Amino acid sequence: MTEPSIEAVPTTYGNTTFRSRLEADWAATLDANRITWAYEPEAITLPSGAVYIPDFWLPELGTWIEVKGPGIPRVEKSIELAQTRACHCTAACTCQWPGGELVILARTALPAAGSETGRRPPYGYANWETPHGPSAYSTSCRACQRTQWITLRRPWRCRACRSPLEERPAYRAVDRNLRFVEGGAGLCSPFARPHTTEETP
Repeated sequence: MTEPSIEAVPTTYGNTTFRSRLEADWAATLDANRITWAYEPEAITLPSGAVYIPDFWLPELGTWIEVKGPGIPRVEKSIELAQTRACHCTAACTCQWPGGELVILARTALPAAGSETGRRPPYGYANWETPHGPSAYSTSCRACQRTQWITLRRPWRCRACRSPLEERPAYRAVDRNLRFVEGGAGLCSPFARPHTTEETP
């Protein structure tokens, strides 16, 4: 049985109007983690000839994010982008970002587990997957303090500053470590906006 399709409702967060509430919430979540982002910054022509505009580009981390809510199962373009932009080095990786560009499928939030101590997060936890290749894990760099997604392809290095991440914990989405923030529908972000880059094509 397939999930019912949910109509996207344009939602404004900060100075950007997103195509859906879920996209706005992901923008707020990126801001909360001080991750610089650009919304729909460019149209990419894939090897198949299809034109694809991913939802977010994280310029400091070499990562694309495509937001996919319930009832939106088609991910062919995300898969093709992930295959195209992944590392194809035959020896040590010499890509601009360790392991090449990363593509993340951003999903609806996971609910709070109920076992948290202290104040329970009101909106749950970020949920994601990779459309192609190794699974992505969230971590943070001790040197530059950037939250990011990585694969476990060695050597584990920060995608921003290249510092080693060998000693840093890495979390899957189901580990419920990365808090999700709802920032759309007129809600104001409690997080500073200077970490956000907004570009137009």
